[in-house]
Amino acid sequence: MELWDQRVEPYAERLEEARGAVLCDLALDVVEATLPLFDPPFATFFPAEHAALIRSAVDVRRSSPAEWWRDTGFAEGFLARYDALPEVPVRPAVGPFMTATVRLFEALPEPLTADDAMEVLSSCYEAVLMSHLTGRVTLEDEENSDRCRAAVEQQIRIIEDQVPSVSAGS
Repeated sequence: MELWDQRVEPYAERLEEARGAVLCDLALDVVEATLPLFDPPFATFFPAEHAALIRSAVDVRRSSPAEWWRDTGFAEGFLARYDALPEVPVRPAVGPFMTATVRLFEALPEPLTADDAMEVLSSCYEAVLMSHLTGRVTLEDEENSDRCRAAVEQQIRIIEDQVPSVSAGS
């Protein structure tokens, strides 16, 4: 997690300036951007019911892009579906990713706080890290990982796109 701590964590204070709706969109964008970074691919990495639940979170915004986060019915249904997921063995990285997505919907219908958004981003990165690196992982391991670097770069790009005043090191 050192790479994330060094590159993305510095944006935390600046996210305090963002409105809650922007943080909701930002967090869901990071969830969606994380899907292709799993190894093996997301469709085979997650059990089918878990994958369908995550996909439903991404799809809800497509159906109502401006106000998706105010959809309390969807949020309640999402959390109920999460609670009903079958007890099946899952890979270690599934936990942080599910936690990230659940965290997003637990806060609704109130917009996310900057701290909530950073927790979602951190959990998404942790899931990518755990999906293909094991054991004691060093900063060098993370820097040498295409997927870890891509996860960090995507998160920074999403932050900078949605919170334009944010820039690393400012």
